[in-house]
Amino acid sequence: MHRLDFHKRRDLPSASPEEFKAAMRQFASGVTIVTAENDGELYGITVSAFSSISLDPPIVMVAINNASPLAGMILEAEHYAAHILSADQEELSSIFAASIPGVEKYGKLTIERGPSGAPTFAGTLAMLECVLDQTLEVGTHTLMFGRVVRSTAQPEPGNPLLYYHRDYRSLASI
Repeated sequence: MHRLDFHKRRDLPSASPEEFKAAMRQFASGVTIVTAENDGELYGITVSAFSSISLDPPIVMVAINNASPLAGMILEAEHYAAHILSADQEELSSIFAASIPGVEKYGKLTIERGPSGAPTFAGTLAMLECVLDQTLEVGTHTLMFGRVVRSTAQPEPGNPLLYYHRDYRSLASI
């Protein structure tokens, strides 16, 4: 079911940006690097807005800011790869979060291409290569729903890189 006609409470004001950001800082999320290539141009960014959506068919979602060059690149290429980072990949996450040209972010990473043509690299906890299935523009971001055509994962559970309260974190046993 898909609806866009919700009107019962449209007159309620939205939370202020400050209130919203303060609340969202309390939510820990995993950290991914999302990559794509279009017309020979590589690009990638660090993304924490990533989620599994469906098992059959296998669908994941990333939310990409519309101001990012990656948003348009994914729409044109119709593919992307999401790399789930481990706690020892904080530096890699920071590089892909920086405002530097796309190809410079890849540095010494060995790039491979799977069935969709999306650029992927090894050494992460998991990687999901996707073909674009549908999109939905919401506010400042576009939700990119991708059907997973290839995935890899480390054989043993690892220690994921987390983002919480504007800082990187890792898991601790309780």
